[in-house]
Amino acid sequence: MTHDASPSQAPSDRRTVAVVINPSKFTDVDEVKATVAAGASRAGWAEPLWFETSVEDSGTAAAEAALDAGADVVCAMGGDGTVRAVAAVLRGTGVPYGLLPSGTGNLLARNLGIPLTDLDDAVEIALLGQDRAIDVGTATFDDGEERVFVVMGGVGLDAQIMDNTDDELKKKVGWGAYVAAGAPALFKGGFEATLTIDGEAEEPTNCLMVLACNCSSVVANIELATGAVLDDGDLELVMLRPNVVAGWLGVAIDVATRNRNGLASLKQWPGREFEFELDQPVLAELDGDPVGETTRGRFGVDPGALIVRLPVPAAQAPGLSPRTAVVVDPAVA
Repeated sequence: MTHDASPSQAPSDRRTVAVVINPSKFTDVDEVKATVAAGASRAGWAEPLWFETSVEDSGTAAAEAALDAGADVVCAMGGDGTVRAVAAVLRGTGVPYGLLPSGTGNLLARNLGIPLTDLDDAVEIALLGQDRAIDVGTATFDDGEERVFVVMGGVGLDAQIMDNTDDELKKKVGWGAYVAAGAPALFKGGFEATLTIDGEAEEPTNCLMVLACNCSSVVANIELATGAVLDDGDLELVMLRPNVVAGWLGVAIDVATRNRNGLASLKQWPGREFEFELDQPVLAELDGDPVGETTRGRFGVDPGALIVRLPVPAAQAPGLSPRTAVVVDPAVA
């Protein structure tokens, strides 16, 4: 881990941004750093502090160092794994979190309406945007360690797809790499899951995937968890069941029409605590990162635990609850 500045080098009267960056995501790291530095200068901020991730650590140590540096805002500049690692460190601290999208997924940025292809705009939002509290998901598996996620956590097909995805192919064809990875996974058998939703037990069900969603769009802008938003204090649990009548065409129709429950391939429950027991070890993932096999676990939510930076004025983001604008009378103000 390296950083290019220290708090003592920044003028005391200027705010400071710390950036946790995954250098492997960029062909020209110096160019990227120059763009961020130029944005900070335009905003009247001090020279950015830089903290690099490593192969051994996707961002936890770097984020802790950034937090210790006393930065006014901490940004993540990497893939979904880096975004999750930084979120885990900033959770509950009240320090604003800026997103500087890079890579293929950018799942949280997509749901928050952060521009994905304009770094200048993303930097401006991170430095001068408005703060909004969002929920953080928590997950515990067989090893008993509590982990966090900001978009999704699940077991089954989703984890198999992420585990099978070729990183080099993902760089070349983007979301098409997930399709290629998912093809062989579709022909694998399912597993039996017994769920408990906020203390209420469900009947054991044969399924292909159990996914806890903090927002509706979890892959390729497909709305999988209908109605899920990042700031309502709930998660949405989605179960994918084999559609013996219509096969995968039926699943696609259920997704497109937002058909849930009943005879649909997808079942969905809102709630704050979901426990599951599986009849066999199944691969798990958090925000697209496989975390090993598990036979039981728990998904929960930490409401409003993360402060994120959004545009001003804020357009309605797909992953947030609608907010009514408040008009202030200048005479009163």
